[in-house]
Amino acid sequence: MEKIDFVITWVDGSDEKWLAKKREYEKLQTEKAVKGETERKAEKGEAGKKGADARYRDWGLLPYLFRGIEQYASWVNHVFLVTDHQIPEWLNRDYPKASVVYHDQFIPKEYLPTFNSHTIELNLHRIPGLSEQFVYFNDDCFLTRMCSPEDFFKHGRPVDEASLNGINGKDNEFARIQFQNMALMNCYYSVNDCKKNLSKWLRPSYGRNLFRTLLLLPFQRLQGIYNPHGPMAVLKQTCRKLWERDGDVLDATCRCRFRKGDNVSAYIYRYEQLLSNRFIPHKSQNKYCSVAEPAGMIARNVKKYKMVCINDAELEEKQFLRKRKEIQRIMENAFPSKSAFEKE
Repeated sequence: MEKIDFVITWVDGSDEKWLAKKREYEKLQTEKAVKGETERKAEKGEAGKKGADARYRDWGLLPYLFRGIEQYASWVNHVFLVTDHQIPEWLNRDYPKASVVYHDQFIPKEYLPTFNSHTIELNLHRIPGLSEQFVYFNDDCFLTRMCSPEDFFKHGRPVDEASLNGINGKDNEFARIQFQNMALMNCYYSVNDCKKNLSKWLRPSYGRNLFRTLLLLPFQRLQGIYNPHGPMAVLKQTCRKLWERDGDVLDATCRCRFRKGDNVSAYIYRYEQLLSNRFIPHKSQNKYCSVAEPAGMIARNVKKYKMVCINDAELEEKQFLRKRKEIQRIMENAFPSKSAFEKE
């Protein structure tokens, strides 16, 4: 078996030192906007919007991601935890199967410091010692049932679901970024590339996503691609290819210290693998949940699915504190024992 590494990105948004640095650069961005940018860019620019700080909140669930890895994917070669000089106090730094990697150890210095998750994700392939095959986890994604290497890679290729999709036309940042991703992909591919490998895109196991693909096949341009919002299997060669081919586009995103609607995201790596037919088809085994959902529903999904994403929502502080306790109890029931990744 070829080595497979896991990469996890994490930030502690309550860290006062980190927050002070973030506020300093937000102020610089605002001053820059006032000096020469339009009022619209000052309101919607790199410093972000109200509620954007929810992206940086720590729900205290990271230990359960590591427990799930040990319990359900003990075959993993190595786990890299990517942080901005932040180390979880519970992490066992002596465990040889895990490493903490700081941004300045792999992200080019001209992009630092960064508070843009896209910058971090687009440069993960530069992590020293990272295996050619790696799986990228947001810190809200968990392994909740037994997984095998073949759930992520087969014969040196990523295992993934290939389904076309529309993009939500609402005026939100995520939709705008998805439009940018697809604009880039449409420079090189079209729906005809899906039709060349139709058996991979039209599989009964995809369920209702199969019908989305059927509805979008008559179009020439790619409208969108379904995102399972779970662990993402990536080949480093894919990342290198896009940096060589589209380096100007990726560079423009990475120079934004904060996320913007005209950025591209690391989903372009996944889209490239799908559209170039460098993947093995399989229905996504990830279940997407929102923290705003009832606790009972989240608990059932944790028990039922192989992988679960428990995604943040813009909750008021009181709601956040209450929901955090609820979800921590759910995860503690699912993973009651400490892993070797944690201090004794």
